[in-house]
Amino acid sequence: MPLLPRRTVALVGAEHGENLSLRYLAAAVHQLGFEPLIVACNAPEDHERAIEAVLASDALLCGLSLAFQVRAAEMLGFASELRARGFAGHICVGGHFATLEHEALLRGYPAVDSVVRHDGEQTLGELCELLCDDRPLRPLAGLAVREGDTIVTGPPRAAPQLDALAFPLRSSQASLIFDVKGAPLVASRGCYGDCAFCCIHAYNSTALGPRVRMRSMDNVVAEMKQEYHQRGIRLFVFHDDNFFVPSLRANLDRCRALHRSMREAGLVDVALVLKCRPNDVDVELFRLLREMGLVRVYVGVETQSSEGILSLSRRIGPHDNARALGILAQLGIYHSFNLLLFHPEATLEGVAVEVDFLADHAEVPFNFGRVEVYAGTPLHQTLSRQGRLRGSFLSWTYEIRDPKVELLFRIASFAFRTRNSGLDDVANLNASFRLEFEVFERFHPELVEPGERQSLAQLSREIGSDTVARLREAIDFVRDADPSDNEAISAFTLALGRRISAADMGFLSALRGCKKRLEMRVAAAGGPREYGRAGPSCLKERRSRW
Repeated sequence: MPLLPRRTVALVGAEHGENLSLRYLAAAVHQLGFEPLIVACNAPEDHERAIEAVLASDALLCGLSLAFQVRAAEMLGFASELRARGFAGHICVGGHFATLEHEALLRGYPAVDSVVRHDGEQTLGELCELLCDDRPLRPLAGLAVREGDTIVTGPPRAAPQLDALAFPLRSSQASLIFDVKGAPLVASRGCYGDCAFCCIHAYNSTALGPRVRMRSMDNVVAEMKQEYHQRGIRLFVFHDDNFFVPSLRANLDRCRALHRSMREAGLVDVALVLKCRPNDVDVELFRLLREMGLVRVYVGVETQSSEGILSLSRRIGPHDNARALGILAQLGIYHSFNLLLFHPEATLEGVAVEVDFLADHAEVPFNFGRVEVYAGTPLHQTLSRQGRLRGSFLSWTYEIRDPKVELLFRIASFAFRTRNSGLDDVANLNASFRLEFEVFERFHPELVEPGERQSLAQLSREIGSDTVARLREAIDFVRDADPSDNEAISAFTLALGRRISAADMGFLSALRGCKKRLEMRVAAAGGPREYGRAGPSCLKERRSRW
């Protein structure tokens, strides 16, 4: 059907890869005859370009993704600037953070006209139709609006059946690792865990419907088949919060169904990436997944100490983490993890246990950080009751109960900032390049040199071991430090940071050198080649970020 005037719907958010939350929404409004426009906005320096794109579109509505609390203030500033620059359309926000803080957002930010809560496909579509028909704004199911000085929240909207949703609209360009095209997808929404710090649990526990919803495997494979043939996708990255349910039998049945459907669809020359909890890992299950093409699994280790497991409500046993990593190592499946070294109840003894765990698994790419406080979580409620929250709803913070651990956190935050924080820093490059090597080995096995895998594992071990050594230095310093001796603390922190930065120069050179050598081999072998009997050639549309 022809598009009518002012039927453009601008959707603004992060697009480091394809943002599935925006692209599912784009598909939903497209089905109703609207023209979606996805505007990438990854950082403050993107604001001017993004604002100009929205203004030029003369959009009926501009939707802003507030999935990440850390960017909430920035994106709300974007809304205010967009309005100040003359945007006359409707501005709505959505995502985990917006869902849980809808009243505060509408009270504090007049540029925002409404908040789409929880899954937004149906709500956004109805809102666009209401605006297009020039009907008065009202609190639709799943929508919060402002009526004068009052915030009115519509009734909860029943969570949609995932098989009924249109497949997300895709970019003309796919992500590329060497000459292999990749794309994200989801087989489910939600997670069965109820970790105290997790906004996913908070988000789904306030929704109308099951905390975990699954697509049928036939539906998942239909999307995979479409991507395989239309865009030449061979690497399928599952962005499910957790790919599994708390039943080994159900997980085996589901993965066998996926395997069967993939074979019937001819999807045999593909690779898979997924996420799981440690207690989901099982030899039989992951042997099957390896046969299906699994090349990387992110394991949600999060914490190893007994105090962390208890206070963060992880609901795992003390040996589950090591058991999971051991099984994956035994099966030869590449894996990575993060540890939340710092949390409100952390002690030096507990942090030492966490660091010992890192030492035991130094060859596995990892990162570490602090538990942050997200809206609506049990942790937020606990710290609020205890009077320990500082800041505002846009950015809550706290001090760790043990002052020595708080000092350790501050030292580590500064000293490790160039190793752990950015996508192009050593910790993240270590993890991402190991995935790239797995893809290289799967699709270019003839180009792999003897001992290359072992050399990369050794490089990861050197990176991990250096992190462990520097953390242990910091722990030893903090044990005996005078917290009032700012001069000594500053001197130690600066010296530690310099040692880390000096080591990183060598690590970055090694990682980038490895990547360059693989690229040269692919180029020498003739560049892009065809995968699959019926699939299109994987033409290189853009380089990976190195």
